[in-house]
Parts: sequence; C-alpha cells; structure tokens
Amino acid sequence: MKGRTVCPNCKYEFILDLPEDKKHEVTCPNCKHKYVIQAKCKKSEDECKWEEHGEPRKTVLSKIRPKTNKPMISAILLVCVFVIGVSTSVFSEQFIESTMDIGNAIGLSGNVKITVLDFENQSIDNVTVKINNVSKLTNDKGYVCFKKIGLGIQKIEVNKSSYQKQVEEHLILPFFTNEILIRYNMTSGSNIKEFNRAGCSLIIGILSIFPLLGFISCLKRRNFDIAIAGAIIGIFSFGFFFIGSILSVIAAYLIFKSRDEFENGKKGKTF
Repeated sequence: MKGRTVCPNCKYEFILDLPEDKKHEVTCPNCKHKYVIQAKCKKSEDECKWEEHGEPRKTVLSKIRPKTNKPMISAILLVCVFVIGVSTSVFSEQFIESTMDIGNAIGLSGNVKITVLDFENQSIDNVTVKINNVSKLTNDKGYVCFKKIGLGIQKIEVNKSSYQKQVEEHLILPFFTNEILIRYNMTSGSNIKEFNRAGCSLIIGILSIFPLLGFISCLKRRNFDIAIAGAIIGIFSFGFFFIGSILSVIAAYLIFKSRDEFENGKKGKTF
C-alpha cells in the first residue's frame, strides 16, 4: 500500500510503499531522521496519507550537576557583609578612621582626580590644589591628578592668586581613582567644607542592602544575576577593616563557580 509522508525534522515529502500494518518506523531519505507513522486512508483514494504517530517524544535535557554547599556558604558570607556594612554605617566615623588607618599601615593608597569649576560650571585653570603638603596646578581643563594619597578623610586646599583659599574634606578610598568635583567660590572669603559623615553612612547603608538581596538569592538558589550583583556591590561597602570587601570577593567567586545550581525564576535552571 502506497502512502505519502512528510519528515517532521526536515519537512521533506516522499512516498512509501508499506504493508497494511497499523504503525511503521521509517527513515527519511533526506536527513536520515527516524520516526513512526500510521496510515490514514479513505476508501475513495488510491493513495494513502502517512502521518507521524503521536507517541510521547523523548526530551533531551542538560545533565544536572549535583548540588554543592557553595551557594549556602555564599549566603552566610553575604549576610555577614550585610551585618558588617550596617554596623559600619551606624558607627561610620570610628570604623572609617580605624579601617583607613589599617589600610595606610599595610601600604594601601588612593589616586585622586580633582576638577575645579566655578558656579557657572566653567573650568578654572592655574588653581593651586594642595593635599598632604603636595601642591599642583590645574590644567586648562580645570583638573589635576594626585597619586598615592593616604587613605581616609583628607583636607583638600584650593587657592588661586588674588582670591581667598577654600578647604574641603573628602574621603579617599583605595583600589580606584577618587574623582572629586570642587566648586571654587571666587567671590567670598575663606571657607571650610567638612566631610559629610551622615551622607557617607547613608551610602554605606544603601550598599549593604545589596548583599542582603544576594543572601536571599543564594539561600533559595534562584536568580543568579541578583546573587552575583549583590556580592560585587558588597565589595564597595568596605566594612570594618575591609572585612566586608574580602568576604564579598569570596562570595562572588563561589557564586560564579556554582552558577549551574541557580534557577532563573522563569524557565528552570540557568545553563
């Protein structure tokens, strides 16, 4: 009995001459795909139509790796980062000073780029900028760079010939270039702008929230992106003696190594 069929894999159509059985396993001459068909034939037709039989199909799944303790360890580390960060934000002045003293003692330092503008956002050149008894002049674009500046709250003195000096306090951190914008008041007398400790505490507190979100994701083994982001942002919460940063780095490494164990929340595991 002749019949016409279409390969479900490559859509190639061909004719078969098969015995009158209910089911037949055939191989596509075009792509060599094997599938089972059965006949649907009307008495008025000389040629039957063969269709793929509706048997359950086999689904090829990615190999599931055994679970490890890495996400759980990462969760513990991130909740520690959160606690350290919150404690640092509450006692910011004491923790910042002691932490930066430790950083200076072990040889850490920071790079600083200072841009001096007036209150109309115009750059000011030939302004003397002084940090730790080191003085430099701003260039024609209004900025100057310092390298290997001591960590902690440093006084930055800005002065231009024929004008009064201006002093501002800024926090110098390690590992990246500290970009500082100073608006020079060229019309008034000498003034001092102290470091905003309350604002610093608020920033540390906000940065500490992200490790908490990463902790929840690691605990549930869901949303790898949130987990890794929480660990990376936690690095910049610093914490007491940089312990928070160190724990965040370790957590980020463990999360990345165990990324196959996380579900993405929508379509199962992230492969």
